[in-house]
Amino acid sequence: MPDTGNGVANPVAPTLSVRALRLPENQTGVPGVAEMVGGLTLVQNRLNAQLLQTNFSAVMDEATLRANLLQPNPPSIYAVRWQGHQCFCAWRAGELLGLIDVGAGFVGEHLLLPDDAPLGFLRFLVLPERPEQMEDVVEALLSAAERFWRQQHVGHIVAFDASTGYPQFQAGLGALPGGWDTHMRVLTQAGFQLTDRFYALRRPLDQPLEELIPVGQLSLVMRGKPADRHYQIYRQVDQIGRARVRELTVAEGQHTVRIANLLDLYIDAEWRGQNIGKWLLRRVLNDALLQGFHQVLVHVPHRAFILQNLLTQHGFQEQNYRGYTLEKALTR
Repeated sequence: MPDTGNGVANPVAPTLSVRALRLPENQTGVPGVAEMVGGLTLVQNRLNAQLLQTNFSAVMDEATLRANLLQPNPPSIYAVRWQGHQCFCAWRAGELLGLIDVGAGFVGEHLLLPDDAPLGFLRFLVLPERPEQMEDVVEALLSAAERFWRQQHVGHIVAFDASTGYPQFQAGLGALPGGWDTHMRVLTQAGFQLTDRFYALRRPLDQPLEELIPVGQLSLVMRGKPADRHYQIYRQVDQIGRARVRELTVAEGQHTVRIANLLDLYIDAEWRGQNIGKWLLRRVLNDALLQGFHQVLVHVPHRAFILQNLLTQHGFQEQNYRGYTLEKALTR
């Protein structure tokens, strides 16, 4: 029960309640959260308002919201093997004060780890609008999240992991936008530490580039759909490189801009330094131009120095953006 400030609890102050987000009873056959009567609309409004505070993000309609927040295997652009997923909402007197979306599972190099060692994910966090509510709501949401992670036998938590973001958020990048200072403050106060930083680079598409195959016996295979295209480079029968481009449509002023979102560009270590990456990048740029894209966007980890140099050599310009990933060990 909230304290009035003089050491005496206020008996009439409404109680802060944290509940797991579920569908209403008539849609699931099991009891739903009381606040979910009309509550899904409140969640949708608050979440969309938060999403629109950063570039390359789009609002969620009800179907998209349900897929992202209420499914055990929510959609993501990058590969995720989910072990568990839950969204918690903080309510007081029918008012939605905050939200935390958490999960457990495996991403990136952890995809092949044994099932008894999942990572914990803090996918998204909506904070209270009023500063005086911040401490209680954040503590309640993180406590609910921690109970979930412990139930999933999680030992390490990644907040705003790049791989687990909503497809509608920052072109699918799950990192914490650098301008979200309050999020950064409450997470670092809760023991999270910065681990990764991301840059955003863009390039307009105007003229085709010359493509020169750098070494012999290379072949390029394209798979997937035009809206999500995968490139694979082979030397004889061995795959030595890859790239991936996904279509992104954003509104800029009065115009709609089609952006080719470069999600991956990789060459095996033993084949680097032979201009294979340059050839692959130029093929990606030329294909994007032929498909009618206006620009190319790529988010780059701060340690990817070679990729950053390659992109800038081909006319990419760094944007006013930083994204961050934080981590924390969950002690027993």
